[in-house]
Amino acid sequence: MPGYASIAATALAVTFAVASLEAQSQSELWGAAGEKWAPESRLPDFSFAGYRRGEESYRIPEETVSVVDFGARGDGESDDTSAFREALAAGAGQRVLVPAGRYVLSEVIEISRSGTVLQGEGGDRSVLLFSRPLEEIDPRPTTNGSGLPTTTWSWSGGLIRVTGSGPTTGSRIPVAEAESRGALSIAVPNSSFSAGDEILLTQQDSSAELGLVRHLYRDQAGDIARFGNASVKQVFRVRGVEGSRLLLDRPLRFDLRPEWEANVARFEPGTTDVGVEGLGFEFPETRYAGHWQERGYNPVEFGGGTAHCWMRGVRLLNADNGPFLNGFFSTVEGLSIEAGRRRVSEDGVTGHHGVTLGGGDNLCTGMRMQTKFFHDATVTRGSVGNVFSKIVAVDFNMDHHRAGPYENLFTDIDAGYGSRLFHSGGAVGRGRHTAAGATFWNIRTRQNVAWSDDFGPDLINVVALRTRERAATDPAGRWVEAIRPGAVDPPDLHLAMLERRLRQQGGEPSSGSATSASGTSVPGMSAPGTDAREWQSVDGRTIVARYGGMEDGAVILLREGQTFRVPLERLSEASREFAKQLSAGAAPDGN
Repeated sequence: MPGYASIAATALAVTFAVASLEAQSQSELWGAAGEKWAPESRLPDFSFAGYRRGEESYRIPEETVSVVDFGARGDGESDDTSAFREALAAGAGQRVLVPAGRYVLSEVIEISRSGTVLQGEGGDRSVLLFSRPLEEIDPRPTTNGSGLPTTTWSWSGGLIRVTGSGPTTGSRIPVAEAESRGALSIAVPNSSFSAGDEILLTQQDSSAELGLVRHLYRDQAGDIARFGNASVKQVFRVRGVEGSRLLLDRPLRFDLRPEWEANVARFEPGTTDVGVEGLGFEFPETRYAGHWQERGYNPVEFGGGTAHCWMRGVRLLNADNGPFLNGFFSTVEGLSIEAGRRRVSEDGVTGHHGVTLGGGDNLCTGMRMQTKFFHDATVTRGSVGNVFSKIVAVDFNMDHHRAGPYENLFTDIDAGYGSRLFHSGGAVGRGRHTAAGATFWNIRTRQNVAWSDDFGPDLINVVALRTRERAATDPAGRWVEAIRPGAVDPPDLHLAMLERRLRQQGGEPSSGSATSASGTSVPGMSAPGTDAREWQSVDGRTIVARYGGMEDGAVILLREGQTFRVPLERLSEASREFAKQLSAGAAPDGN
């Protein structure tokens, strides 16, 4: 498998000679358990990212239908499009099962009913073979930001399309008073909101001065001559009402100013709790034609009117793009992106965008990027509060695509070689690649990395990264905290923030589970990214490493930017049992 270190006898002897976890270091932005953090801190609150804000397991319906019952053959030759559409229509709001097989599909499959889960038996067993790209099904010719001819499917769209109305209902009510970032209440006179309601706060600025853009970049926006209208959004749950003030369950991410047309509306996305899981998507193994030449072999798109959806245990082979998440509070978990040898271009690239989190408070966790895309992980215009975590890649790329992506987190990532970590796209004239609050925490590479002056403002946060940049911890300026990657505590900032919030609320985090609330596991779905623990070999040697998954009778162990593939028979009985329990999605005994 690309990127895996050899587990020859010498490597095994070296790694298992380590007997205990090295001393951990803590960041001045967080401390041991969040005691150094405050809502107005330069470090944003990322605890709400992902399905149901990390507070629930996936809602899996008990009722089922099967595509086979509607005539799907799964023989790799017959066109099963009609059977899939009929099954999804009849099974709306239910689990629509896709038994093991190879299903040819020739049209877009749409899901718009809340609670519908398209569930296969594993990415290698239940495989969808789309015979036509989106540009052939629904041509959308256009030009890119530089005027070059392309198609909108080069950077958007899905052959499975999850759609919904909204995400708001009712009228928009203006916010009456200015507020500062970190505030926990806002003035909204004459509203009918009450405790427990969810609201979407939107702020936009179409003025020539683009004051909102300058604020998001903390007055270091760079060239914004072609930025266009600016907007930023955040969802809240109302804790209570005091006079005209709504008490909020989370801090404001940005300042509010009436001249920026701040308003609130009821947050009621049209489609929720849709899942796509346990499936493989395979596309033709043709050579990747290059940047902007993609034809739309894209698996799944979640639209802007969706929320609390998920995609897990999915395998992509030879895709032009990976999933696009444009809504709120949704999760991509355990995704594997792969490509055949004939797919690789002269530049060693096989696709455009790996995973794009284009909405708010979305989460991509446990992904294995086993090939190189032009952009492995993308945040762009409208991306606010999203999280990428526990990713293993060959040579990871964190694309910040200009136009103001704001307060997004990359944490606990094995980035592989690190030759292009901060390389980013986006049209010139739309600001620096990222706005303020971008946070990079515990990212492990095999070499020192750097970023350009055009990447972002001073107010981004870099903690535990091998870098050529000088260390600096200026509360009002640059923050590059010199902690060795792999030695920072906590290793995953998102999980640490979530656990702290839920402890304060008297709950437990549910993110990262490979088992649903109804007990339904996803075949082939392991639980990568658990905390570091001690693993023991059959001859008594030990290594402290994180679990990265199971594959072909071997356990994948992650340590200090390297990935080791250890055959199960080389592990002690206790370590083998621990790995098997994690692979099955069960809670390991005694942990």
